[in-house]
Parts: sequence; structure tokens; C-alpha cells
Amino acid sequence: MNTRRLIGLLVLAVFATWIGLRGCMSEPPPPVEAPQPVREAFHAAKPLRTTIEIERAEEDDETDARWLERELRYLLLRGQMRLASAEATETFALRIEIGADREHARLRLIAPDEVIEREQTIPIGKTRLENVQALASTLPSFLHASHASQEWAAFLGTSDPRAYDTYLRSAAELFGPSAQGLTRPVVSRAGARTIERLESLTRAQPRFARAWAALAIAYLSMGGADVTSLSELAESAAERARLLDEGLAEVYAALGVVDLRRNEWIAAQDRLARALSMDSALASAAEGLACLYADAGHLKRSLRLAELAVKLQPRNAGANECLAYASIGTASKDAAEDFVPNASVARVQALAAFLQGDTRAAGRLLRRTMPRAEFEIWASPTLQAAANRRLIPDALRAITQAANDGYIDAATEILCGAALKQPEFVFNRLARLAREGSHTPLRVLWLPNAEFLRKHPRFETTISAAGLMSFWHGSGPPDVCTSEPDVYGCNVRIDSARE
Repeated sequence: MNTRRLIGLLVLAVFATWIGLRGCMSEPPPPVEAPQPVREAFHAAKPLRTTIEIERAEEDDETDARWLERELRYLLLRGQMRLASAEATETFALRIEIGADREHARLRLIAPDEVIEREQTIPIGKTRLENVQALASTLPSFLHASHASQEWAAFLGTSDPRAYDTYLRSAAELFGPSAQGLTRPVVSRAGARTIERLESLTRAQPRFARAWAALAIAYLSMGGADVTSLSELAESAAERARLLDEGLAEVYAALGVVDLRRNEWIAAQDRLARALSMDSALASAAEGLACLYADAGHLKRSLRLAELAVKLQPRNAGANECLAYASIGTASKDAAEDFVPNASVARVQALAAFLQGDTRAAGRLLRRTMPRAEFEIWASPTLQAAANRRLIPDALRAITQAANDGYIDAATEILCGAALKQPEFVFNRLARLAREGSHTPLRVLWLPNAEFLRKHPRFETTISAAGLMSFWHGSGPPDVCTSEPDVYGCNVRIDSARE
């Protein structure tokens, strides 16, 4: 009996042990899957980059791509969308694909991980105005841009296809990559035709604000003997545009350049900065602000803006010149060795070489960028006088005659005087420009090795007459004060309210 009980207990113990071991040996439950990360969703406050792809578009067809890129950017900015740079990759992208028939477009919103968040195909009509009107009607809802006006088509300014085409043609010349800029205006038949075209357009479409703004820029792009009158016409056209539409960045860029020409530094800075805040890729605003800072002695600030303007408009003579001054003044590169096929830039670089005593480098720069006949008129006498001081009076007469005959402008005349280290000649020319009400190119005063100008008794008079002291109260003293603290203006008190 006891034996049976013992055997039963033993069997029960073995069974219990087996049950326990089985529980220990069983496979663990599968792990709980981690929740999928929530994908980033687009909303209208996020930065957006844009691309346009046109099937079978000709490589150099301006009407097929670049005009539409400018208009798309304009619409998005007016719709209060944030635009990212083309180089930004970790942002949402709006891709517009236009088919070979040119009558349909596919809109795609692509997330940073290349997933298509939404897409839509729309008819876009046959004319360029119909193309953009279709986009203007679709984009607010497609991008969920409820924070801005839903009537983006009103931003185009006209419903006349011919007027719109005329405007686009002029805008390509004034705002495109081949534009010549505003701070170094030149006389040209193409510029005169652009002005005539826009004047005719504004007469036919007096409420077309964008045409008035473009006309203001066109006036400022034209050089010649009557720059003062052209500036007044530009101001009038810009004010007319502003009355019609206060949201045009080009208006404030034009008004800022007019203020700069009148040495109204604070007003110019405010307007140009406002234009650039409205459109960070507006070359005319970047150019104007870069040259303002170059004239005011803020070469470090000028450098970044000049680089932006030149990137947007590689042929912009004024932006290239101010970039040359800023590069030399900040020692960002050896300007004497960098060959730039632009006459005004080469003259600035030649001046820097003259001031360093490198007459040979200056001669190379001047010979490479000007006709031989013109070189012999004023550049050759300047080079000879730099090597032989006794020839300076003859060189100054040749330079003055070249300016009177129209071979060089006042800025180049001043450069030549500085190259020969003739401060009286330089300050006389600056004073003459001030009396004529013309903008005085003070940037020459801030170059390295130009201490003879900053130490001259007339330096203080010139700076005071130009009104720079009041500007420095808000923006701070010129950069040269770091190494030359005794220069006039370095002890200016900064207005904390404006700072």
C-alpha cells in the first residue's frame, strides 16, 4: 500500500516536473511591433521648393521654362508661401510637369522622402496667360493655402493676353539672368526699346501695376547724361505702381535705388531691405543694398549681398563692381590675379593693384578688358604716370579729357585719380558730383592701401556732405575702424533704437 502511494507520488512529481520544464522551454511570444513613424505632412507654413519639367522643351527656349519659373515664384510669394532654395533637399517640392501638347499640367507635391503626397492634372490652355491663370486657380487649394487669398489670379495684374506677353518679354530683360543692373546703368538701344514698350503698355493698361514697376526698373537701367531725370521718372512710375499694388517687391527696390542715388542712406536701406524680405531672389534689391553698404564702408555686409546679386544676374555690371570692392576690402580673394571679363570690375582690380604698387598687374587687367584705342587714350598715360611721377600732370589731363569726351564715367575718373594717389583730384571729382546732385561713389575711400584718402583733411568734409554720419548712427561705423580707429566717423554713437 505504501509502495503504491510512493509510486503514485513519484509519477505525480515527474509529471509536474515535465509540465514545468515544458513551460520553461516554450518559445517566447512574438515581440510587439513598433508603431510606424508618423510621416511628416505638408502644410502651407513649410518651406517649399519648385521645379518645372516641360516635355520636349527646347533647351534654350525662354518662353518654355524660365518665364514660368519666375511667374510661379511670384504667385507663391504673393500667396504667402515660404520658398526654399533650389539647393535645399530636405523640403517638400512642388513639381509641375507640362506635357508635349502644352495644354495639360500635372501638379505633384513630393515629400522629402520622395513620396508623392498629392497630385492633380489640370488643363492649362494655350496662351501663357491661360497657363498661369490655371495654376493660380489651382494652387491655393492644392497647397491648402487657406492663410492667404484664394484669388491668386488677381496677382497677375491683367487679363489681356497680349499685355501679359508684353510684360513677360520686358520682365525677362529686366529681371532675368542677362540683366545689366541698376547701379551701373548703360546707354543701349535694347534698353530704350524696353522703355518704349513698357511706356506704351502702361498707357494702354494704366492699372497694370506690374508694368509700372517694371517701367521704373527700366528707367533706372538706362544710363546717359540725364540720369537725374530718369531717376525722377523711375520714382514716379514706382509710386504709381505702389498706389495700385503695395505687394510688389520691385517697387521698393526701385524706390530704394532712387534714394541711394540721392544719398538718402537710411530710406534707401529700409526700402531695399524690405524688397529683399519680400523676395529674397530679387537681384535689383540685392545689388542696391550691396552697393549701398560698399559706399558706406560696410564691405563685409556688402560681400554676401553682392555675391547673391551676381549669382542671380552674372552680367550685372553694378553688382560685379560692388563685389570687386567688397572682395578686395575684405581680402576674400586675390582680386589682382582673378581675371573677370568685365571692364568696370577690371578697373577696380587694377586700382587695387596700383595701390599695392603692382603696375604690371594693373596693366594686364586694363589691356585685357578694353579696346586698344581707348587704352591709349587714358589707361596708357595712367600706367606711365604710375611708373614715373613726373608724368602725373599729363596723365590727369588725359583722364579729364577722356571723361569729357565720354570714354569714361565719373567713377572711372575717380579711380584713376586714386590709382595715381592724387587725393585733391579724387575729392574734387566727388565734390562736383555732389554739387550736381549725382550719387557719389564713396566706395573708393574704403579700399586697403587708401589711407592717404582717409587721412586727408577733405575726407571729413566729403563724408559729412554725403550724410553718412546719420546712417552710421543706425548701422554702426565703417569696417575700416577695426584697424584704423582714428578715422573720421569711427567714434560715432550707435542708435540702439535702430540697431
